[in-house]
Amino acid sequence: YSSAASDVYKRQGIEKAPTDISMQEYAFRRSTTANPFPSMMGRVCPAPCQDGCNRNDVEDYVGINGVEQYIGDQAIAEGFSFSCTDKMSGKKVAIIGGGPAGLSAAYQLRKLGHESVVFDSHEKLGGMMRYGIPSYRTPDSFLDPEIDRILAMGSIEVKLNTYIGKDVSAESLEKDYDAVLWAIGCWTGRDLPVPNLSLIHISEPTRLGMISYA
Repeated sequence: YSSAASDVYKRQGIEKAPTDISMQEYAFRRSTTANPFPSMMGRVCPAPCQDGCNRNDVEDYVGINGVEQYIGDQAIAEGFSFSCTDKMSGKKVAIIGGGPAGLSAAYQLRKLGHESVVFDSHEKLGGMMRYGIPSYRTPDSFLDPEIDRILAMGSIEVKLNTYIGKDVSAESLEKDYDAVLWAIGCWTGRDLPVPNLSLIHISEPTRLGMISYA
């Protein structure tokens, strides 16, 4: 979008979109500066920033979750894509883990002109957004487009069903890539304070329908 946006960033008060893009697209560009998953984040973030929202001094905080989800869902509906540099650095990074951290890293690296290869042990990308959080919270119909939008930037290779230490050695990664990022996530859940919980076997990651009784 237009470089006029840089002038808008400096204004005080309510920002206005540059004349050459819609407010919806402008909101998408601004919100994805750091986070490429607004649709997913809007659905699951506990929104601690709302406690410090200056609207609390007037009436009530802004429902940032709803705003971010709307921005993400609208971006999917409108088919917004990410812009990135055509000038590549020649550097390539191995990213271990295709969840939100790993994919966000691939996104940021690509914006800087670095290639990356994302390794993941599952059949699909998404990590805890797909396999940990129940699908009614993070539907695949919204997760997949946000992942595809990152991959569409190009120069991001994906290797699924690949275990580091089994299919690929850590030593080879250190040798073949300019850098290695370990973004393996947190796959250990927190138990609920339920009596006799030890009698129940809960598979990890915890999806609906994956609970069996010992």
